[in-house]
Amino acid sequence: MKKNYLIVSIASLFLTACAGNSTHRWCPPTKVTEQELSAPVVYEEIAIELSADTLFKFNKSSINDLLPNGKKELDNVVTQLMSSHINVKQIDITGHTDRLGSEQYNYKLGMQRAETIRNYLKNNGINNNINISSQGNSQPVTTSCNDVNSKAMLIACLQPDRRVTLNIIGVKDIQIN
Repeated sequence: MKKNYLIVSIASLFLTACAGNSTHRWCPPTKVTEQELSAPVVYEEIAIELSADTLFKFNKSSINDLLPNGKKELDNVVTQLMSSHINVKQIDITGHTDRLGSEQYNYKLGMQRAETIRNYLKNNGINNNINISSQGNSQPVTTSCNDVNSKAMLIACLQPDRRVTLNIIGVKDIQIN
């Protein structure tokens, strides 16, 4: 009887030894799934602000109205996106204007500028999900132009309000050395 009890005890010990979470020399190796190996996806957001006065002629928005320095800036953005180790998920482009002109006109101008930037990126190989929008004159960054009387000085003072922002959302690629 004691012999049977001893055999049953030893057998149950061997049967349950590999059932727990601890690893022993006598346990067969367990397979690790790909899901267990993969790290959580972390999205990065990069914000780029481009001056509309650098990009476009004043009060303009078409591809033909892009200034040489504006093209250089856009080419730099394209180069950075193509050579970076970021897998771009989405690009949001927003056009902003100054307060000169009607609200409706400024909204349309901001949208046209965003559309031009999207087309430029796509024509240069950036074919990611690109969304465009316009804030028109609703998000000014200037606060000290209220007392400016000369139109030329007011245009110069409001320059920071004329801009295009790009928010680039992506996943940084893992570099294996």
